[in-house]
Amino acid sequence: MLIELSTSPKPGNVDRSHDFEEVKFHHFLISAVSAYPAFRDAALGLLPTGALIRRAVGSWRGWGLSQNTHFGSLTLLIPLAAAAGRGGDLRGSVAEVLEETTAEDAVEFYAAFEIAGARVAEVADLSLKDPASPDKIRSEGKTLLELMRLSSAHDLVAREWSMGFERSFHLARLLAERVGELGLNDGVAITYLEALAAVPDSLVASKFGLERAKEASERARAILGFEVEETLRLAEELDRMFVEEDINPGSTADLMAAALFIALMEGAIFGRDEG
Repeated sequence: MLIELSTSPKPGNVDRSHDFEEVKFHHFLISAVSAYPAFRDAALGLLPTGALIRRAVGSWRGWGLSQNTHFGSLTLLIPLAAAAGRGGDLRGSVAEVLEETTAEDAVEFYAAFEIAGARVAEVADLSLKDPASPDKIRSEGKTLLELMRLSSAHDLVAREWSMGFERSFHLARLLAERVGELGLNDGVAITYLEALAAVPDSLVASKFGLERAKEASERARAILGFEVEETLRLAEELDRMFVEEDINPGSTADLMAAALFIALMEGAIFGRDEG
């Protein structure tokens, strides 16, 4: 989360170069660091996935943070941390973690959502915004993985859960190439642009509709294919425009955090001998 956060330029998202009006760079720093105990306990297998996501989100409150910062990233990273703690093949282990989720994990996730105040698309059944949903989940025995599958068509984070983090692992491989070629910051920045260009961002779609999200992806695609220095210069211009237009591709940033975790765990960036 810290590497993803500090990368710049990253069109439309908070980074070390600029804040949002209400949510600032240091808020994201604090929320990332304050979540560490939840990641540690996930790796140790001490609590179920849903409870850990709620605990991580709740850690922000102790620092007086009321705006959503890393809800999507935590939803991806907690199961990855739990999987990493099991050892062995990370992709196989994360699939096991997801399959083991229960209805109580789903209820805890709803509680975490309420704490975070995140933005999601409107749905007719089992809405995260419906206070009756947790009771219905318990009565129907819907697991957290099952709920993610229901949301996978319109939410990038849910799609990762439903597909065993397929795109996160793909982006991790891409990151390894780009960081090897360009260094950490520029490698992450270019990979972010490629990720946004490839798939419309679901947070943008939830705010402005799918067509506007597709347009944002087209604008990211239009600045790729140049020399890296020129692409990054154009990315700075696109960043200013996105911020002015309130276009915030936060779900793409969440996937980048997951991809960075995978690349770090697999030694593809920052090899073990580098600490």
